[in-house]
Amino acid sequence: MQRPVRHAIPVLAAALAAAVAIASCSSAGPALSASAGGRPSRGGPASPPGRSGSPASGQPGTPGSPGTLPAPIPASPSLPLPPSPPRGCDDNPWLTAPVNVKPGVAAPPVPVVTGIRMGTHPDCGYDRLVLHIRGPVPGYEITYVTKSAAGQAARTVATSGDRYLLLTLHPAQGHRQSGAATISPVGAVAFPVLRGYSVASDFEGALCIVVVVARPAAFRVGELSGRLFIDVAG
Repeated sequence: MQRPVRHAIPVLAAALAAAVAIASCSSAGPALSASAGGRPSRGGPASPPGRSGSPASGQPGTPGSPGTLPAPIPASPSLPLPPSPPRGCDDNPWLTAPVNVKPGVAAPPVPVVTGIRMGTHPDCGYDRLVLHIRGPVPGYEITYVTKSAAGQAARTVATSGDRYLLLTLHPAQGHRQSGAATISPVGAVAFPVLRGYSVASDFEGALCIVVVVARPAAFRVGELSGRLFIDVAG
């Protein structure tokens, strides 16, 4: 009679734990599809020179490698486009669907996010989150995700009815070589739409930040020297 293999269960448990650990950003779960609607954006979503953007689907890749976004689920939040802004305001096109801009950076060194700022522009109808980056701007993916996918830290920032935008940067990190964090893990504000953010994951070249907003809103993303910003329409 063959002896039972008593160590099989511990070995299996260890293997499962390792698989969960390396999943990192890919554990974000299902996304809420942000379907395009309303009037078309002028020229469509703008991609920075030399970088390509496209709608995203699927699961994020293993941290440290470019991937795609969580698979959308059929019931999507309605994202109406905001009215034309007053004169003198930023009139770049708004996005109503997930965006995926491929990385145009060679790593190492990995770009480091050194700060996160938030502001509101009520006269122009939007709130803004700005990432300060040491090094070139990495690739990024932005999509709405479910409450359960956003993580506990984001839920502590949110109030009832808030929604969650997942920003995945790659290659990027929010810590120094010593391991010390370069950004606060959580930030909270009380702007018309923007509620705050949480760092969901910072592991092996993939940095995931959950942006908490009061309601499903059109958004846009832009690059400046050493900065990446996300606007949410109010």
